[in-house]
This record gives sequence, structure tokens and C-alpha cells, in this order.
Amino acid sequence: MKQDDYNSWEEAQRRCKLSDAEVRMAKELGFQPKSLIKNIPAPSQKWKAPVSVWVRTLYEEKFGSRGKADAALGARTMQHAVFENRNPEYPWPDKPKIPQLVFDESIESQDDEDVETEWSEYPFRDRFGPPSDAEIDEENALMLRRQCKFRWAAQSIAVALSKLPEVQKVAAFGAVAQPLEMEVPRFSEFRRHRVEVLHECADLDLAVWLTDVSRLRELKNAMTRGLSMTQDTLYGGVAPHQVDVHILDAVSGDYRGRLCAFGQCPKPRKIQCLVPGCGAQPFLRQFEKYRFNRGRFEGEPRVTLFDRAVGFLVRLPRIGAAPARIEDRDGQETPY
Repeated sequence: MKQDDYNSWEEAQRRCKLSDAEVRMAKELGFQPKSLIKNIPAPSQKWKAPVSVWVRTLYEEKFGSRGKADAALGARTMQHAVFENRNPEYPWPDKPKIPQLVFDESIESQDDEDVETEWSEYPFRDRFGPPSDAEIDEENALMLRRQCKFRWAAQSIAVALSKLPEVQKVAAFGAVAQPLEMEVPRFSEFRRHRVEVLHECADLDLAVWLTDVSRLRELKNAMTRGLSMTQDTLYGGVAPHQVDVHILDAVSGDYRGRLCAFGQCPKPRKIQCLVPGCGAQPFLRQFEKYRFNRGRFEGEPRVTLFDRAVGFLVRLPRIGAAPARIEDRDGQETPY
């Protein structure tokens, strides 16, 4: 491959936020880097799927759900799959040691002139130089904290949903349900130098099995109550739009749709509500050209948080609400 072609694909991968497997799919579909970049949704095009989703969908339509896409994307996941963990105290497959979060008050106490003169001490002071070991360690700690708060939210939501009689099972899947692996991230400071850090847990994916989908408003309210328990944590809060709730039939296992984030159904002047079948059942959202792959879903690493059939329910998380100490620039510790 010519250097110019390599650089073009690297730019397309960065701007479109594609994985290596998705780049391979785009090449097999005959796309060029420029065509992928042109299809990046504009801020006003919230109805338009990200390029990564678009490429995956087209690939499945052309090669089938059991084609090379499943083999490439599923092999690594299956090797590290974690199924149906049941530990009420800590259901997750790993318990990483997260470095202590230390607050430095001295930055706020300096005036503007001092801040400017001390800029060389701040992280990423060299925009084009490789990140230091300290910066890499802090980025890894940030990714662990982000996953931790999503896990706290998953447990709290599961406890809240368990009170609804139609909810039969709740499970977390995706990045939150497995140990984070090292990868070159989307952040330019690291990608520019091909420096690997822990995978970014971007959101929380929950699967909820229901016997009745007529009370999805109550399901939304229960999810909100669960999230309210995790808004004032040391690592920040989790917003409703960061949680994707996938609805499945408790009897057949069929995929029904995704819990809508809007407060009313249908929402006036929202193009998302014009997708065929969306809103036929209030608050059950459908996506255009989306096809649920049951085989792939069954192979996903998954952590059970609630299972009515066996009487299992995860415990509420033990959330740390305050840092243990604050360290000033002189290294003096002060009780928080």
C-alpha cells in the first residue's frame, strides 16, 4: 500500500471512529476513505447512523450475518467471553485496582499570570510530543474510573427494575461487562504516536427481558430512579442518554427494540420518530436498517444482574462519595 493511501485510511479511521475490523469491512465493500469521511453525520443529522454502524449494516446485508464479519468480530470476544456471573456483592469478571483520585487545589488558587507561567507543568504540555508515562497512567486510571461508574449505574438500575413484575431478567453486556483491553485510542495525543491505553467504555448497554411491553413508561421511571443513586459519585455521574436499554421478549428471546430516551412518544418534530414501526408500542424505539443478530448477542460477554427465575439480584454498589485526601503542590495532605 502506498504511503498516501495508508495516511488516507488512517485519517478516515480516526475521523469516522472505526475499528480495524470496520476498516477492513469498508475496504471489502469497495469504499474509499473520502467517501467514508463525507458520510460522517453532521450535528444536525442526529437521525443518521455513525459511519461505523452504517458500514457494519451494509456488510451484513451483503455478506450475511454469518459471514466473515461475525468470524472476525466474534472470535476475539468469544475467547474472552464471561457468561452469567452471579455474585450479589460484585458480579463483574474483574476487580481492577483503580489509582486514588487526588485533587490539586493549587490550580484554582493561582491567578491567571501564575497559571500561564506554570503551564509547562500541566499534562499534554507538548501538543506534538509523545505522552509521558505519567500521562499514560492517568489516562488508564480515567478509563477504569469511567467503567467503574457505569458498573455502579448498572447495579443500581437492575435493583430498581427488579421491582417491576414484568421484568424477568437484567444483564449488562459490552465493554462494561468485561476487563478492559489495551488499544490505540481515538484521542489524538495517543493515536498520533500509536500509544496503547485501556479501551474507552463509552456507554452502558443493558439487556432487559420483559413479559409485557405495555408499561415502558414505568420502566423508564424505574431506570431514572436507579440512575439517581449514582449522580454524586467521586467519578462523576451517568446521564440517561449514556444508557442503552435493549428490550427482549422473556418467553421467546426475540428482540423487540430499544427503550426510547424521549419524554413523550412520539416526540413532535423528531425525525427519529418517523422510522417505520417506531412508536407502534409507546417508548419502544426502532432503528432504520437495523437487524438484531441473535447469534452474535448470545456470544457477547454478559453479566447477569437480576434473574427472577432463580431468585438472583445484585446488591446496590458501595459507592465512594469523597476522595480520601487532597494533596497540594507542596505534597501536604489535608483531610477531605
